[in-house]
Amino acid sequence: MMATRALLIIAMAIAAVLGTSHGASYTVGAPAGSWDLRTNYTRWVSGINFRTGDQLVFKYSPAAHNVLEVSKADHDSCSGSKPLATFTTGDDTVLLPAGGVTRYFICGVPGHCDAGMKLAVRVEAAAPNAAAPPPAPVAAAPRAARPPTASAPSPAPVALAPRRAVRPPTAAPTPAPVAMAPRAARPPMATPGAEVPAASGMPAVPPPSSAAAPAGVGSLVRLGLGAAVSLMAFY
Repeated sequence: MMATRALLIIAMAIAAVLGTSHGASYTVGAPAGSWDLRTNYTRWVSGINFRTGDQLVFKYSPAAHNVLEVSKADHDSCSGSKPLATFTTGDDTVLLPAGGVTRYFICGVPGHCDAGMKLAVRVEAAAPNAAAPPPAPVAAAPRAARPPTASAPSPAPVALAPRRAVRPPTAAPTPAPVAMAPRAARPPMATPGAEVPAASGMPAVPPPSSAAAPAGVGSLVRLGLGAAVSLMAFY
């Protein structure tokens, strides 16, 4: 089983390489003509995109024509004096291995190139191999729906004890004003020589005169001396 698979893979690789190297094959002038004096080769080549790996097949009568590969200058002037390659079999295959170049061919029989047997082939670069289609997306198995998680019941609200009413501040009683006793009026001072009015119906006493003051002082002195003498006599 493994050997068969390996052979199959090798065969596919070889087929891919051969297909890339040879490319398409185009018979010059076909399908309406061939390499002859009747075909318009400018019109024929305008409908084909030549790429790297393609090949040209020239079919003609060897007794009447041939194929010369020439430079652009000799192609334009129909000169076959310096051909790059010569083909005369009547069934010639020309490979186009390089891209990005133009190949020039003419018929070397005198007068045939001027009559229109000339061909310019522009070879494009080979198209990149078609990319393998992307693999089909794999459908993922649907995920089982996850049951919703039961949330824990919310705790019952706790009833708060009512707050005690705030007792308004007790206003301290304002002390009663203390009635102060009226101050006794100070009697006016007596002016010397003036009579002091009598209070409560009592007769006014005249102030002592300055003359009587020394007599009172003398009496006091005498009393003191008498008391001192009596004490001395007692001891």
